[in-house]
Amino acid sequence: MRLVDKYILQELSVPFGLSLGALTFILLTREILRLVELLINKGVGFVPLLKTFLILLPSFFVLTLPMACLIASISAFSRLSSDRELTALHATGISSRRLVRPVFIFSCAVFILTLSLAQIAQPWSGPSVKKSALLMLRSQASLALDEGVFNTPSQNVIMYIGERSLPGGPRGVFISDTRNQKEPRIIVARDWSLINDPLHSRVGMTLHNGTIHVNPKDPVEYQLIEFSTYDFTIDMSDSLAPLSEERPSIFEIRYQLAQGNDPRYLKLLEEEYKDLAFPFAALLFGLIGMPLGVVLKRSGRAGGFVVGILIMLSFYVLNVLADFWVSSGFVSPFAAAWFPNMAFGVLTMALFLRKGQALRADQ
Repeated sequence: MRLVDKYILQELSVPFGLSLGALTFILLTREILRLVELLINKGVGFVPLLKTFLILLPSFFVLTLPMACLIASISAFSRLSSDRELTALHATGISSRRLVRPVFIFSCAVFILTLSLAQIAQPWSGPSVKKSALLMLRSQASLALDEGVFNTPSQNVIMYIGERSLPGGPRGVFISDTRNQKEPRIIVARDWSLINDPLHSRVGMTLHNGTIHVNPKDPVEYQLIEFSTYDFTIDMSDSLAPLSEERPSIFEIRYQLAQGNDPRYLKLLEEEYKDLAFPFAALLFGLIGMPLGVVLKRSGRAGGFVVGILIMLSFYVLNVLADFWVSSGFVSPFAAAWFPNMAFGVLTMALFLRKGQALRADQ
């Protein structure tokens, strides 16, 4: 590989790595917050959470790799153009067509990596494996409670724990249980101990010497129940991430479509085609970033990031439009899956032709 290829690839790699990390972190923010909540509030260990995070990661890379390729191409050629390095390269006899080669090589590498994740790693990290990961999290779940504050271990359950760590401090517990809206309950107990039932995804407390107030705000239906020992359990299934349905196989989808054009299965067939179409977009994004970077030569890396996000939003709008066409039966699932790529392919060719002196071979 010649020196110019190595130089262009180096210019592409730095913004690519930075944008890939930033975009992946942005998309993973919701999942990270959910995992942190499991670590703090549900007592799940760090190692199971790390394994779950690694299982979920490939599906996010499928989205962020093409985006990072686009931003890298725009940022690299924006800097080369603003620093007059492209002019210097042309002065030494290196044509614009010659500069396309390292960009194409870089885009092909991103395309192969994205395609591999979409076809191999993403199905591996699909719903079936996610279910296993969630079962692992549930087996690790326990009730993590802070003393002296109100805790919300699950929806519609609020607990206040006495500060047992203080000498002579209150050891009691106050629980507001509104899971059954028809019979809300207030539970007060003098003492308690934790219980854990990971097999059935339930955790809770064994309460000692307390009372249960049923319908405390309704004087007609109000009930007072005293107990010496009472097991208060919480089903942790609802507080963990929901399980998504597995996508049917391509054979099942085609079989169902043979019975009739069900919009749901048309969308599923479109998703199958997108598993190839979206990774292929990395090739187009890498090439389209070259003329855009030349045009936006003073925008810098920050400007390249912004323009890249705007282009990705446009690509997303085209995907939504194609989804609507499939649902309405206007186009086939195959055409809808490849429509954004075809649109951006035409745009890429138009940009290369428009910027003739900068992006065509010297005559």
